[in-house]
Amino acid sequence: MFKKGMKKIAVVDFGGQYAHLIANRVRKLGMYGEIYPFEGFSPANDADIAGIIFSGGPRSVTENDGYTVDFDILETRVPLLGICYGHQLIARLAGGTVAAESAMEYGLVRVECSPDSTLFKGIAPGQDVWMSHGDHVEKLPSGFRSIASSEKLETAAFESLDSRIFGVQFHPEVTHTENGMKIIDNFLSLCGSEREWKISDVAAGLIEKIKIEACGKKIFMLASGGVDSLVALTLCIRALGNGRVHSLHVDTGFMRENESVEVMKHLNKLGFENLRVVDASERFIGALQGVFDPEEKRKIIGRVFVETLQRELSSMRMGDGWMLAQGTIYPDTIESGGGKKAAKIKTHHNRVEEIEKLIMEGRLIEPLRDLYKDEVRELGISLGLPECLVNRHPFPGPGLAIRVLLSDTEAPETGFDADNALVLEIASKFGFGARILPVKSVGVQGDFRSYKHPAVIFAETGGNPGWESIAECSKKIVNEVKSVNRVVFSIEKQLEAPGLKKYSLGREAFDLLRKVDSLVNELTAGIEEIWQMPVVSLPLFDSSGARAFVVRPVCSQNAMTADFYRMDFGLLAKICAGVGKIKNAGIVFYDVTSKPPATIEWE
Repeated sequence: MFKKGMKKIAVVDFGGQYAHLIANRVRKLGMYGEIYPFEGFSPANDADIAGIIFSGGPRSVTENDGYTVDFDILETRVPLLGICYGHQLIARLAGGTVAAESAMEYGLVRVECSPDSTLFKGIAPGQDVWMSHGDHVEKLPSGFRSIASSEKLETAAFESLDSRIFGVQFHPEVTHTENGMKIIDNFLSLCGSEREWKISDVAAGLIEKIKIEACGKKIFMLASGGVDSLVALTLCIRALGNGRVHSLHVDTGFMRENESVEVMKHLNKLGFENLRVVDASERFIGALQGVFDPEEKRKIIGRVFVETLQRELSSMRMGDGWMLAQGTIYPDTIESGGGKKAAKIKTHHNRVEEIEKLIMEGRLIEPLRDLYKDEVRELGISLGLPECLVNRHPFPGPGLAIRVLLSDTEAPETGFDADNALVLEIASKFGFGARILPVKSVGVQGDFRSYKHPAVIFAETGGNPGWESIAECSKKIVNEVKSVNRVVFSIEKQLEAPGLKKYSLGREAFDLLRKVDSLVNELTAGIEEIWQMPVVSLPLFDSSGARAFVVRPVCSQNAMTADFYRMDFGLLAKICAGVGKIKNAGIVFYDVTSKPPATIEWE
C-alpha cells in the first residue's frame, strides 16, 4: 500500500491501544502513517520518514523496565510528537521528571492551550480533550515550555523552544478530542511533505496481496454478515473469483432476531456463490454450559468456530489445499494484545489459540487486519456494496453470548462499603442516588484491561436531570473510585436494589435477550448518530424474578473510542415501558460511560 518514494510519518508503537489509530488519522490527512516497533527504531534507517509520533503505552516511564528508544531525540532531523506515554518519555529523555499515578484523568478534560504555539495554531485556547493516564510530566526539561494545562496538570502539553519537538498528555487521535485532527494536521504541516495518500489506493493493493497469499489455494471464510466479513469476502472474490472462494454462515444460537435468514438473503442478492449455512447452535450452547468467565467464553467460542470449520471442510473434501479468511480488523488484534507490547483487554474469538496456529502455518488471510471500522466502511462503498449493509451496526462474532452476563454465585463480593460511600457522596453532589452493582464488566484504563464493577445512578427527586450532569457525574465516579470502571443510569426514581442470582447459559436466556434487543433496535431505528447499541442481560433480578438489562448506545467511528448517545428521555421512557411488558424482563439501565474507561461491549 506504500508507494516507493512517498514520504511517511513513523508512528513508534510503545504498546498503546491507539497506535494504529494515530496512523489512521495521519492517513486521513493525506500522509502515509506506518507503525514501527520501538525496539531498534531509528529515523536514520529510513530516508522516507518525514516526521515521528511516539504512541501511548501501558507501561510507566518511571519503572526500570519502561519502554524507550535508542536514538538521541534531541538530535533527530525530523519533527517529533509524543502522545500520552510518548509525551512522558520525551520529557524524561530530555532531562525532565515524570510523577507516577498522582493526577489520574480519564475521559473528557478541559485544557487551556497557548494560542501562540505552532501545535495549536488556529485553535481556541479552551479545548475539551480525551485523557487516559495515571502518570504525568512534573518538571519540564531545559529548553522546553508548557503550552497547555488542565485542572490537575500544569503541563498537559509542551514544545521545545525551537518548535520541533512536542508532547501532549491527551489523545488528539481520538474523535472526542475537540480539534484533535487540527492538532495532528498542524504537526504534519511542520513535516513539510506532500499529502499523497488516498484510501482509493487500498483496494487494488489488498486484492493483489490476496492473490499472492492465496498462492493457488482455495479460500474458506466464515461469513457473519457484518460489514467486516462482507468486505473481506468481496475482496477475496474480486481477487480469486467465485469458484475459489467458499463461505460458511454459522448459526451459533447467539444470533439476533432472524439474523441468519437476513444474512443469507443479502449475500444471495449480491450474487455470491458457494454459500452454506450450518445450524451449530446445540454445539455452541452446549460448549458454554457451566462456563462463567468472559475470557473463557470467548476462547471456547473461537475454538468451536474452528472445529465447525474443520468439520465442514472435511465434508467438502477440500484437503489441505485451502486457507481460512477472516474479517479481522485492527481493534480485534490490538485488544487481544496483538501489538507486540500491547496489553490484552479481551480475547477476540478470531484471536484464540487455534487461529494463532493457522497464522503460524501460513494458512490465514486477513485482508482488513490493518484497517479500522470507518476505513472498512469507506472501502466497502468504494467496492460498490450497498450502504444499508456497509453501515449496519457492528455485531460481535461471539454474538449474544458475550451480552448475557452470568454469575456462579448468589453472594456478592464484600468490602465495598467505603467505595459505595464514595460513589454516593459523588452522586449526591449532582442530585443522584447511587450504589455499586454486584456484577463486573471489562474496561480499558490507561492502556490496560480492567475487570471491575459498574455503579448505578438515579434521580431521587424525579424529572429529567439532563445528560450533561449525568455525564459529568459518571466521569467523576470512574476517575475517583478505583473499583468502578462503568456507570449506568436508571430513570426509576425509587430504585429497588436488584439481587444477584446464580445463572448459567441456556436457550431461554438468548430467547429473552433477542426479544429485548429486537424491541430496542426497532424503537431506535433511523437514529444515525448511534454507531452501535449492545443490549446486555445481567444476572440481576428484582423481587418478582424479572431480569435486569442494559442498553448501551454509543457514538463512535472506529470502536477504539466511544461516547454514550444522549437519547431523548421520552424515547428512553418508551423503551423502559416496552421492555417491562416482555415476560421476565425487568428494569433497564442506560450505560453512560465513555470508552475509555469502559469498553463498548460489557464482556
